[in-house]
This record gives sequence, C-alpha cells and structure tokens, in this order.
Amino acid sequence: MRVAVLWTHLSGYLNACLLELAKAGHELFVGYQRPDAEAPFLDTQFSWIPHRYSYELAPNGQELMQSLEVFHPDLFLVSGWHKRAYRHVCRQFAGRTMRVCCVDNPWEGTVKQWGGVLTSRWYLHSIFDAIFVPGERQAVFARKLGFAESCIWQGLLACDHDRFRTAYDQRLANSKSPCSFLYPGRLSAEKGTAVLADAYRNYRQCEPRAWPLVIAGEGPLRHLISSVPGIAPKGFVQPEELPGIMREAGCCVLPSLWDHWGVAVHEATAAGLPVICTSRCGAAVHLVRDRYNGYIVEPGNADALVQAMARFSRLSDERRRQMGDASYLLSLQFTPQRWAEIVIERAAEFRHIGQNARYQCVGQA
Repeated sequence: MRVAVLWTHLSGYLNACLLELAKAGHELFVGYQRPDAEAPFLDTQFSWIPHRYSYELAPNGQELMQSLEVFHPDLFLVSGWHKRAYRHVCRQFAGRTMRVCCVDNPWEGTVKQWGGVLTSRWYLHSIFDAIFVPGERQAVFARKLGFAESCIWQGLLACDHDRFRTAYDQRLANSKSPCSFLYPGRLSAEKGTAVLADAYRNYRQCEPRAWPLVIAGEGPLRHLISSVPGIAPKGFVQPEELPGIMREAGCCVLPSLWDHWGVAVHEATAAGLPVICTSRCGAAVHLVRDRYNGYIVEPGNADALVQAMARFSRLSDERRRQMGDASYLLSLQFTPQRWAEIVIERAAEFRHIGQNARYQCVGQA
C-alpha cells in the first residue's frame, strides 16, 4: 500500500508510527511544514522517507499535486481540513484513493463546531471518506460531524512507546523511585504555565520537604518560571532526550487549561510515571485514573494542584511505584504498532467494501 501523509508539523511520535507502517512493507509520502523556533524538532529524523514535500507556511497546491500524481497513493492521512492545498488534493483524488481526516479536536459545543456540524454533509464528506481521532472525546465530535461508527477510527496519537518503555524498565531496576516533579511541554497560557508557577511556589511554602520541579520545554511564558526557587528549566528537549529526563522524575505534572489530547500524558505513562493532570487533558480519559495512577484536578485551580503535589510527594515509595506500574499498563492501549495495525486493517476494509464506502460512512449527527 502507498500511503500519503499530509501533515502540519512533524514529531518524534509520528515518526515512530510511520516506521511501523514501513516495517510492514508499505511505501510512504510525507508532506509537512518545516519546524518552528518554539518546537525545533529535527526533521532529519524523517530522512529515511524518500518521498517528502516540505513548505514554510502553506503548501503549493500545484507542486503537491504533481508529486502525488507521480507517487499514486492508495490512502491519504490528512491532518485536518484547514489547508487549502490539502483540500484540493483530496477533491482531485475522489473515487480513486481513500481519504482520511485526522483530527484531535474534542466536542466542546462551540459556535464554530456547530457550524461545522451543519455544513459537514456538503463540505466535509465531499473531501474525506473516514475520520481518524485519538479517543472517545474526539469520537463524539466525529459523530456530530455525521460520520458513521464504522468510519470513525480511534487511536490516532501514540508516543514512541518503545523509547519511553526503556525509562520504565530502568526505573524498575532502581531500588528507590526519584523524588522530583516534571513538566514536559510548551510554556504557554493554554498549557497552564501561570497556574503551575503559582502552584509550585505555594507548594514549596507549605511542604517542608518539597520536591524540585524540572521543566522540559520552551514558550512565550518562560519568564514566569525562570525565577521560581526549586524550578530547573531545561529548555526545549529533543524527543530522543526526553525518556532519560523522565527516568529521573518521580511524577509528571500537566496543568493544562486546554489540551485536545496531550501526547505527553502517554509518554509519561509509558515511562512508568504517575501523572497529575487536569480534566482538560484529553488523553486523561484513557490514560489517567484518579488515585490509581495519579490525580486529576480542576483546570485553573492552583490550590487543587498544590494539594495534589503535596499529597503525592508524601506517599510511600511503594505506593508511588504501584501508581507507576498502573501508568505503564494503561499506556499499552496506544502504541505505534497498534497505530499501524489500525491503518492497515481499516484501509483493507475500505477496499473490500468498494468505492461506495464513502456514502456508507455518513451517519446521523
């Protein structure tokens, strides 16, 4: 099978998923936007893919179309529908190639989303044959958009599980779990950076044996954490370095005010880390169980975050280990291997059904 992946920004976890497709004998084409300053992923990690097309802000539709006509894909995996050139390509390949929309948006009932629901049957279903989402919160939106259950794929986002599992294996070999918190993410408003800074400052004041907080990430709100005692900022961390940082941490803290999914949740659980996160982390629905492998707190509530951090740092070493083991078991729901299996099996089902499958994928909103 020849798979064209039309994406925005690349990531290490996408690379891991595509490698699994390649291992299964499938040929790949990747279109992507070049890395930006705040998340400078090394796109050289994708150099193993011979068919690539990169762009600065927007792809050139004519150039992209020419490259794809030569590649002749059997399947499109497209990140959303906001790129005009990607929409154009999907229309041109209607009836000859399966086209799958990949989105991580959960259903929130906004005016914009209701507008999408009202126009989806005439707009979205003329471009895509199926939709690929991370989990159940996003599947609710997919159903609202009119996709039948048979055409909603779940399991879109998976971390480089094998890489992070090594951190879990190494943690098992140690007699004592580390005593430090870790925040791996962008320093921005929607990620709850201001809440984290306030909460950690208060946590240090009320906890006599406070744990340090390591920050692995960059962003516009870096100044909020740079002068807080006990916080160790490491800046942006390349994907291959993050498992080592997680191995040295005792708990992952994610105070997001708004996060469609949050692959960092999956990375942390695959590394055997308990997780403190807000209910706005989309991945928490599948990967975090309150007081089983971490704590779920109210978004924007610094006091609740302080209490969760204090409660966790007071736990016995044995209890923290149990929570870490539970995290790892939950992480096995999503892996690059499973991602590749979903893509391969679903595409085969579509070919078996035939070209009329697109119309069968329109369900009831």
